[in-house]
Amino acid sequence: MNFKELFKSKGLGYWICTGAAVASLIMAIIVFATNGSALPGVHTDGYVIGIVLLLPIIVQAVVTFFPVRFSGIINVALYGIAFATVLLRIPEAVADYFNNVHYQGGNFGMCVFYAVAVLLLAAAGIVGCFFDQDKEEKYLI
Repeated sequence: MNFKELFKSKGLGYWICTGAAVASLIMAIIVFATNGSALPGVHTDGYVIGIVLLLPIIVQAVVTFFPVRFSGIINVALYGIAFATVLLRIPEAVADYFNNVHYQGGNFGMCVFYAVAVLLLAAAGIVGCFFDQDKEEKYLI
Protein backbone atom coordinates (compact mmCIF):
# COMPACT_ATOMS: atom_id res chain seq x y z
CA MET A 1 0.00 0.00 0.00
CA ASN A 2 1.40 3.39 -0.93
CA PHE A 3 1.06 6.54 1.13
CA LYS A 4 -1.44 8.20 -1.20
CA GLU A 5 -3.96 5.38 -0.73
CA LEU A 6 -3.19 5.22 2.98
CA PHE A 7 -4.04 8.87 3.58
CA LYS A 8 -6.93 8.96 1.10
CA SER A 9 -8.90 6.54 3.28
CA LYS A 10 -8.48 8.57 6.48
CA GLY A 11 -11.60 10.19 7.89
CA LEU A 12 -12.22 13.61 9.39
CA GLY A 13 -11.63 12.35 12.94
CA TYR A 14 -8.14 11.18 11.99
CA TRP A 15 -7.28 14.58 10.54
CA ILE A 16 -8.63 16.46 13.57
CA CYS A 17 -6.59 14.22 15.90
CA THR A 18 -3.52 14.61 13.69
CA GLY A 19 -3.89 18.41 13.71
CA ALA A 20 -4.16 18.33 17.49
CA ALA A 21 -1.06 16.11 17.68
CA VAL A 22 0.92 18.55 15.52
CA ALA A 23 -0.28 21.43 17.72
CA SER A 24 0.78 19.31 20.70
CA LEU A 25 4.27 19.01 19.23
CA ILE A 26 4.44 22.80 18.86
CA MET A 27 3.18 23.23 22.42
CA ALA A 28 5.80 20.76 23.68
CA ILE A 29 8.54 22.81 21.99
CA ILE A 30 7.16 25.98 23.62
CA VAL A 31 7.06 24.25 27.02
CA PHE A 32 10.64 22.98 26.69
CA ALA A 33 11.80 26.46 25.68
CA THR A 34 9.97 28.43 28.37
CA ASN A 35 9.30 26.21 31.39
CA GLY A 36 12.30 27.50 33.33
CA SER A 37 10.97 31.05 33.44
CA ALA A 38 7.24 30.38 33.09
CA LEU A 39 6.69 27.93 35.93
CA PRO A 40 7.15 28.91 39.56
CA GLY A 41 10.53 28.21 41.14
CA VAL A 42 9.20 25.41 43.31
CA HIS A 43 8.46 23.27 40.25
CA THR A 44 11.42 23.23 37.92
CA ASP A 45 10.49 19.94 36.30
CA GLY A 46 8.27 21.33 33.54
CA TYR A 47 9.89 18.90 31.12
CA VAL A 48 7.29 16.34 32.29
CA ILE A 49 4.58 18.44 30.63
CA GLY A 50 6.61 18.56 27.42
CA ILE A 51 7.22 14.82 27.39
CA VAL A 52 3.53 14.04 27.87
CA LEU A 53 2.71 16.46 25.03
CA LEU A 54 5.09 14.59 22.71
CA LEU A 55 3.34 11.25 23.18
CA PRO A 56 0.27 12.05 21.00
CA ILE A 57 2.60 12.37 17.99
CA ILE A 58 3.74 8.79 18.56
CA VAL A 59 0.14 7.61 19.00
CA GLN A 60 -0.91 9.28 15.72
CA ALA A 61 2.05 7.75 13.88
CA VAL A 62 1.03 4.28 15.09
CA VAL A 63 -2.66 4.88 14.32
CA THR A 64 -1.76 5.92 10.79
CA PHE A 65 -0.64 2.39 9.97
CA PHE A 66 -2.82 0.46 12.45
CA PRO A 67 -6.23 2.18 12.57
CA VAL A 68 -8.23 1.87 15.77
CA ARG A 69 -11.84 3.07 15.97
CA PHE A 70 -11.56 5.25 19.09
CA SER A 71 -7.87 6.07 18.97
CA GLY A 72 -8.58 9.70 19.84
CA ILE A 73 -9.40 8.59 23.39
CA ILE A 74 -5.73 7.79 23.96
CA ASN A 75 -4.72 11.31 22.95
CA VAL A 76 -7.48 12.83 25.09
CA ALA A 77 -6.14 10.86 28.08
CA LEU A 78 -2.63 12.15 27.37
CA TYR A 79 -3.88 15.73 27.08
CA GLY A 80 -5.75 15.20 30.35
CA ILE A 81 -2.55 14.08 32.04
CA ALA A 82 -0.72 17.12 30.62
CA PHE A 83 -3.52 19.43 31.81
CA ALA A 84 -3.46 17.92 35.29
CA THR A 85 0.31 18.31 35.40
CA VAL A 86 0.00 21.96 34.35
CA LEU A 87 -2.62 22.55 37.04
CA LEU A 88 -0.31 21.02 39.63
CA ARG A 89 2.56 23.28 38.59
CA ILE A 90 0.92 26.71 38.41
CA PRO A 91 -0.95 27.45 41.69
CA GLU A 92 1.94 29.46 43.15
CA ALA A 93 2.10 31.73 40.08
CA VAL A 94 -1.66 32.27 40.22
CA ALA A 95 -1.53 33.07 43.96
CA ASP A 96 1.38 35.46 43.44
CA TYR A 97 -0.50 37.25 40.67
CA PHE A 98 -3.75 37.73 42.59
CA ASN A 99 -2.00 38.67 45.84
CA ASN A 100 0.36 41.00 43.97
CA VAL A 101 3.33 39.43 45.74
CA HIS A 102 5.87 37.81 43.45
CA TYR A 103 7.49 35.41 45.86
CA GLN A 104 7.50 32.08 44.02
CA GLY A 105 8.45 33.38 40.59
CA GLY A 106 6.96 32.20 37.36
CA ASN A 107 4.98 34.01 34.72
CA PHE A 108 1.22 34.10 35.25
CA GLY A 109 0.49 34.78 31.58
CA MET A 110 2.53 31.81 30.38
CA CYS A 111 0.99 29.56 33.02
CA VAL A 112 -2.49 30.50 31.82
CA PHE A 113 -1.35 29.97 28.22
CA TYR A 114 -0.12 26.47 29.11
CA ALA A 115 -3.45 25.60 30.75
CA VAL A 116 -5.66 27.02 28.00
CA ALA A 117 -3.59 25.53 25.17
CA VAL A 118 -3.59 22.04 26.67
CA LEU A 119 -7.32 22.30 27.40
CA LEU A 120 -7.94 23.24 23.74
CA LEU A 121 -5.87 20.25 22.63
CA ALA A 122 -8.03 17.99 24.78
CA ALA A 123 -11.18 19.56 23.30
CA ALA A 124 -9.89 18.94 19.76
CA GLY A 125 -9.17 15.32 20.69
CA ILE A 126 -12.69 14.91 22.05
CA VAL A 127 -14.19 16.38 18.87
CA GLY A 128 -12.03 14.03 16.77
CA CYS A 129 -13.51 11.05 18.60
CA PHE A 130 -16.98 11.85 17.23
CA PHE A 131 -15.89 11.51 13.59
CA ASP A 132 -14.71 8.48 11.62
CA GLN A 133 -11.02 7.67 11.77
CA ASP A 134 -11.17 5.69 8.52
CA LYS A 135 -13.58 6.23 5.62
CA GLU A 136 -13.55 2.56 4.65
CA GLU A 137 -14.31 1.36 8.18
CA LYS A 138 -11.21 -0.86 8.22
CA TYR A 139 -10.21 -0.96 11.87
CA LEU A 140 -8.00 -3.38 13.73
CA ILE A 141 -10.11 -2.96 16.86
